[in-house]
Amino acid sequence: LGGACCQLHRSSPHAMAVAMKRAVLAVVLFLAACVVPAVCSTTIYQGSPLSNVTHGVGGTGVGFDGETHRVALQVIAPFVFEDTSKTGNDAFTGFTIDMFKLLEGELNVKFEFFVADEAERESSAKPLDLVGADKVAGDPLEAHIAAGAIHITADRARSVNFAIPYYFLGYSLVVAVPVATPNPLTFLLPFDALLWAGIIIEMVIVGIVFFIMESPSLGAQESDLVGGKAGSLADALYFSISALTCTLDKAPKSWGGKMVMLGHGWFMLIIISAYTANLASFLTTTNQAPTITSFADVAASGGQYKLALPKGQSHEAFISFEEGHYGYKFSIVWKDTWEQCMDAVRSGEVDATFEDEPVVQYYLSQTINDTCALQTVGSTFSPVGYGLGFSSSNADFIPYSQAVVHLQELGELTKLAKTYSIGANAAAPACVSASAASGSFFIEEMWGLIGMTACFIGIGMLIFAVEKFAASRGSPISPDPPAVTSTRSGKFGKSPSASRQASELASMGGGDAIERYIRAGVEAGVEQAMKMRAADTSSSSGAGAPPGGVVAAELMSMPPASFGTAHPPVPV
Repeated sequence: LGGACCQLHRSSPHAMAVAMKRAVLAVVLFLAACVVPAVCSTTIYQGSPLSNVTHGVGGTGVGFDGETHRVALQVIAPFVFEDTSKTGNDAFTGFTIDMFKLLEGELNVKFEFFVADEAERESSAKPLDLVGADKVAGDPLEAHIAAGAIHITADRARSVNFAIPYYFLGYSLVVAVPVATPNPLTFLLPFDALLWAGIIIEMVIVGIVFFIMESPSLGAQESDLVGGKAGSLADALYFSISALTCTLDKAPKSWGGKMVMLGHGWFMLIIISAYTANLASFLTTTNQAPTITSFADVAASGGQYKLALPKGQSHEAFISFEEGHYGYKFSIVWKDTWEQCMDAVRSGEVDATFEDEPVVQYYLSQTINDTCALQTVGSTFSPVGYGLGFSSSNADFIPYSQAVVHLQELGELTKLAKTYSIGANAAAPACVSASAASGSFFIEEMWGLIGMTACFIGIGMLIFAVEKFAASRGSPISPDPPAVTSTRSGKFGKSPSASRQASELASMGGGDAIERYIRAGVEAGVEQAMKMRAADTSSSSGAGAPPGGVVAAELMSMPPASFGTAHPPVPV
């Protein structure tokens, strides 16, 4: 412009024309420099300028200088409750509302709450529409922030700005608790069928080993087993099985048998303890396990299982993605609210529904009147976060993100989760299925115990082999008691060993029979001794007295109480 003025000072017509052009160009550039920034600032930032919105710790920074931001709410428990008997902000409570109260101090801001759509109170799409999700630049906005329990998704992030998530979650699958039916075989459920087979095989093996080691029919010198191979084998099997029922009435006599008994007894101790501990859960839990155990079962069914899902939330986008990306087929009944979906599952109209984990946790623990009607199955799926939504032309999501991070660092959001019993602080379900309450023991969990028992049996067999070898060499490891001999040699010389006598008597029958045989033998011996005494007296002067006279003389010297029925029973 200065150059143009200089040229106008000259008198040449050409110079005057050039000066005019320069003057016009200068004015145009000046106007452009003034107008364009103002227009751009109006188009880009509809909220407060970012330079004036600095997050201050505890509200000590500049913040929003006491501005009031309108918040369009989605009503969904436990994040937003509305008490229709009250008005204004006092009508709203919940996790998200309590978080906004904390944000007031963090950002020096005030809030005005209202329901985004009274006709679709649970819709998460309506609050986003009010902050400009489906609007173009320049359209009037009815709310500054969209809030409730709004999922942050890639599709939504194309039309709105989200602050960072203030709560992370996933979907929980909800099914009806099956009606309990009596099962007469419930007492077998604590152990898997294969483990039961393993226990039976172990008892049979131990019974056969006892038969080999302890049977009198196989040459055992001392045994608690009955005589005869068949009877002895049956008695050995009974001996092995009775350890399970704690009705043992026998004991091994050989060292090999004792070693086997140690392993068998330890095996039975663990088995009995595990069985009794797990049996209580099966007998006291009356609910059966549901057919659907996870969302994978629903997806793989090809539409066999019917779902109930709410309209206007993220479920539609999730189902569309699963069908388009993975090729799954779903059978769905769409409902207006998620509570109607829960009722449809309870009534049997559908097989399952799914909803945000904290919503399900609060509903099952605080809202539902029959706590044993519904239950969650499987793990959570489709992880996502809740966030505050802003217009795509509004950069206020940045200071709000800073404030949310600060609240997380202070642990304030964790305290709110505890207050509403959601997340890791959720109350335990009142009713659980049998499969969730306890599980059967499987044989894989008992391989260590089975291996230990096998080692004891092997060691016992080795000791038994050593005992047999030593006995064949005339030096048994467990020698028989000393033989009872007479004070004189001759016709009444060395008597059989006590162990052999016991073995022979054991083959005669039970303990009562043995005692009768002993008494009869004693009485017969006394009668024979009296006859010998009479014969001895008649020929006491002869030189050729029979040898029995010597024994008769010894018997005569014994007191009378030692004979007949007064004689004490002879121990075996």
